[in-house]
Amino acid sequence: MKIENDVSILEIDLKGGAYSDFHLKDLPLNPINWKTTNKEDPPYKGHFLCFDRWGPPSKGEQKNGFLHHGEVNTQKWDLIKEPIKLGGYIQSSMKCNLPMGKLQIIRDINLSAEQPLIKVTEHIKNLNKYGRMYNIVQHVTLAPPFLDKTTLFDNNTEKGFEDKENGSLNQEKPILRWPETTHKKQQISLRQFQDEWPRVSSFVFQRNKKYGWVTASNPSKNLLLGYIWEIQDYPWVNFWRSMQNNNPIAFGIEFGTTGLHEPFPIVAKKGKIFGRNIYDFIDANEIVKKSFICFLAKIPTDYKGVGDIYLNNSELRIKEKNKISRDINYLI
Repeated sequence: MKIENDVSILEIDLKGGAYSDFHLKDLPLNPINWKTTNKEDPPYKGHFLCFDRWGPPSKGEQKNGFLHHGEVNTQKWDLIKEPIKLGGYIQSSMKCNLPMGKLQIIRDINLSAEQPLIKVTEHIKNLNKYGRMYNIVQHVTLAPPFLDKTTLFDNNTEKGFEDKENGSLNQEKPILRWPETTHKKQQISLRQFQDEWPRVSSFVFQRNKKYGWVTASNPSKNLLLGYIWEIQDYPWVNFWRSMQNNNPIAFGIEFGTTGLHEPFPIVAKKGKIFGRNIYDFIDANEIVKKSFICFLAKIPTDYKGVGDIYLNNSELRIKEKNKISRDINYLI
């Protein structure tokens, strides 16, 4: 399915529901062009969804056919509403039911009629007659040529940890802080993908902040991709790095309801990290709403990265690091 305005094009694959392309018409570089090369995986691509879980199933769930990251990427989504211009947005809706997990997700997509900006709201409904734990993670995956060793990653996180992915319940130490950290007595900048460590890391935001945000900018390619959301919807952001022959081949920006990449029994036993929940609970027949905004922007070759993002009423303002007068502004 394609949705477009005068300045940008968005493509969504109804088989799996992934956003496979989002680019500017006058700069046709798609930052989310990644596709999995592992034949054993579902057809992961671009910005896909991890739902009803993030990470692997338990042994019992695996025997019953549950997959890594849930069923959603193997399902055909139903198109509820064809793209139509209403007010200042081009609107469309799609739906997916999880046959084993018995959860439903309805996605409302709103592409600005004039700007390279998308507002997405997803309604999650529990079709079971009982309440259950679940997780949902927006798995944004970048790839070359947008992704290289010069791509700059910025966010407003408070602290994080290296996800050990070994069943450990001791995740809080050592604490990582963006963007500078130490590994094997070497100072490492997390802003650039120079090293595969940490393969997976997870971060939380300050409790007094309303919005979490993350950006990836490549000044040499003149392009910036960003996301912003309410922290109460998605309190965690996780980063995944993959290299081949010392070159970046994939970078995951994964914001969601959890920061622990483990099966549900381990997630439930741990419960919280840094005092934050690492799973959500949805009651029988309950409907939960979660939203985010995604945007593209052209940037100059001497762009320094993003220092902060402000969302006030109908204005989204992206401030450049160490600059006063090169803000990027959108009306939403």
